[in-house]
Amino acid sequence: MHLVSSPIRIAIAGGNYGGLGALKSLYLNLLATNPDYDGSKQAPPNPNVKITLIDRRDGFVHYLGMTRGLSQPDYAHKLWVPYTDMPWLQHPSITIKKDIILCITPTHVELVNSSEHVEFDYLVVAMGQSRNAPIGVSASTRSEYLQAMEKYFGVISDAQSIAIVGGGAVGTELAADLKTDYPDKEIILIHSRELPIPGPFMDEFRHEAVRVLHKLGVTTMFGQRVIDESAVQEDFSLEHVKHANILPELIDSVKRNATLVTSTGAKVHADLVFNCLGTKNKSPLIHLPSSSSDAPVFSSTGIRINDHMQIDDPKYPHIFAVGDISNQAAVAKYAGAAIKSGNVAGSNIAKLIHANGERVELGNMGKRRGGGVYSTMKLVLGEHNTVIQSEDGVIPPEMAASMSSPDIKLSKVLENMAVGKFPTLGR
Repeated sequence: MHLVSSPIRIAIAGGNYGGLGALKSLYLNLLATNPDYDGSKQAPPNPNVKITLIDRRDGFVHYLGMTRGLSQPDYAHKLWVPYTDMPWLQHPSITIKKDIILCITPTHVELVNSSEHVEFDYLVVAMGQSRNAPIGVSASTRSEYLQAMEKYFGVISDAQSIAIVGGGAVGTELAADLKTDYPDKEIILIHSRELPIPGPFMDEFRHEAVRVLHKLGVTTMFGQRVIDESAVQEDFSLEHVKHANILPELIDSVKRNATLVTSTGAKVHADLVFNCLGTKNKSPLIHLPSSSSDAPVFSSTGIRINDHMQIDDPKYPHIFAVGDISNQAAVAKYAGAAIKSGNVAGSNIAKLIHANGERVELGNMGKRRGGGVYSTMKLVLGEHNTVIQSEDGVIPPEMAASMSSPDIKLSKVLENMAVGKFPTLGR
C-alpha cells in the first residue's frame, strides 16, 4: 500500500497539453467537489490537497500551431497563453513553480535553480519530448517568446530561399506553411527517405502529401541526406545554453547563408535553413530504477506505462506518465491524446486518494477501434490543404479539407484548458 502524507502532495512535472489535462482533472475531482460548484467562481479551498505544477515556462504553448506561427505573426501571438489567464490555476491548493527540472526520483523532483526538492505522494510526468528551437520554443516567458518570434519573422521575410532539413510531419507542415504565406520564396524540403512522413503510415498518404507540396510549389529533394554544410549559426535562444544538455530546445536550429551538400553530391544554397530532424527524449532526467533489468522504466519509445497511465513497474504505482513522453501507442504523439491521457491520470490519482488504500477500478484511455498496423494522422499543409489518414485509409482531399480546423485547434484547446474561466465537468 502506498503511504501518503497530509496534506496529500501531488506534483506535475511539465505543463502544456498533458500536464494541464492532469491538473484540470485533479481540480475537478479533488477541489471542485462541492455540490453547488457550477464553474461560475473559484472552487473552495481544500487544505488536504497540495498540487505543484513545475514548468520552466510561464504559460501554455500551442505547439500544434508553431509552423503556422512562423509564417503568420498575428497567429503566432496567440500561441502562448500565460498561466495567469487561467483563473482556476490561482486556487490556493495549486502552486506553479517556474524552474527547469533537473531529475525525477521516486520521491521528489529536483530543480536546477533551487536547492529545495518538490516532494510528492503522487506524480504526473508530462515533460513531452524536445525539439530544437524555434519549433521547440526556447523562451521561458511570453515576452521572451514574442521577442524571439519577431527575430524569426525578420529573417524569414528577408530570405529568398529557405531549406528545411527533415521531412517528418513538422518539416513537411513548415514547408507548406512557408510556401503558402510566402509564395514567391523558394522553399526546399530535404529528406533522407524516398517519401516523407516516417512511421506507420500508408504510402498513399505520403504520396498525397507530396502531391500537395508540389501543388504549392515546394521543391522536394527526397532520398538525400545532408552530409556537409557551411552556414552562419543563428542564436535566438534567450536563456543560458548551459542547460542545453537537458533542454535541447535551448539550442536554435536556424542557420543563415548556408550551403548544404547532400549524399547524392547535390549542393543547395539557401538564405535560411530550418533543421527539423525529429525529437529527443527526456530519459537522462528520469532517475527511476526498474524492478527488473529486462524492463527499464524508460524504453526506446518512452516511459513504459500501463493502461491507467501508471508507470508499468510495481515499484511506482504512484507515478504516472502522460503524453508523448510515454511509450503507449494508444496515447499517440498528438495534443488531443496528451490532454486525454492527462485527464485519465488525474482522475485515477483522485480515485486512489478517495479509495484510501482500498482496491479501486481505475480508468483508461480506451482502445482504438481498428488496432491495425497503421496510425491515424492529420497533416495541415498550409491554410487550404489537409491530408488525413484514418484507420480505414486516406480521406479524399475534399472531405479532408472539411475536417480541418482553420486555427489548427487553437480555440478548441483553449476552451478545453478553461482559459479565462473555471472548468466544469464535460467542458
